[in-house]
Amino acid sequence: MVLRFIESIGDKTINTLSSFYEALKFTSICLLHMVKPASYNPAMRMVLTKQIYFTAVGIIPLFTTMAVLFGSVIIGVVIALATEYGLQDEIGSIIITFVIDEFSPFFTALLISLRSSTAVNTEIAVMNVNQELNTLRRYKIDLIDYLFLPRIISGMISVVSLSILFAVIMLSSGYLFTLFYMNMDFHTYKYLLISAIEVKDLVVLLVKSMAFGFVTMLIPIYSGLKATSAYTAIPISVLNGMVKLFVALFFIEVLSLLLQSL
Repeated sequence: MVLRFIESIGDKTINTLSSFYEALKFTSICLLHMVKPASYNPAMRMVLTKQIYFTAVGIIPLFTTMAVLFGSVIIGVVIALATEYGLQDEIGSIIITFVIDEFSPFFTALLISLRSSTAVNTEIAVMNVNQELNTLRRYKIDLIDYLFLPRIISGMISVVSLSILFAVIMLSSGYLFTLFYMNMDFHTYKYLLISAIEVKDLVVLLVKSMAFGFVTMLIPIYSGLKATSAYTAIPISVLNGMVKLFVALFFIEVLSLLLQSL
């Protein structure tokens, strides 16, 4: 009985390490292709353009509306709490840190994960089940250059650009609350933000958004490749991929907070 228990633990450990190694190997191959000029052939660029449109451009109306709503409400709450606890002098720093360093990239990654990552996971899983990926391999088409790389790069570009857009809209709409709640004119609000923002905040926004964008496409693609030959495996693949993706997003967020606190 004890021997079986030890064997089961050993099997699970080996399987976990093996899965981690395969995922790390797949990630390394994708990163290698990203820096190879030969990967950016005309077919890849065409797919990349379409993927950017689907991931980033198509979501702008909904994204803008949510940024305005969240901006006015959340920044209002932040200002109200800062005023209540006597932190008026730190309002600019608090707003910049919360909006640029934390909320904008994380919320953007969540929204793209719910809209685009599930679609990519389903698409790759269906192609895998239908043997379409094997067909492409027989025609000697590089799956990474043609299918995976455009989606990964589009995820990175989309999250970075939409995070910046979200931060700008959120900070702009936050002025409405300061105008009615604190009777603050626009020039004072603008100076408050400009004096508080630092290069570090922009670096954090850029690096974190790129990391979020990378995993929002890499994990769904890898999960779709792991789908078995049955159609019933497709929803399981999507579910597993989204769970792993959300874990990765929270891990990046926590790691970012730890690094910033050093």
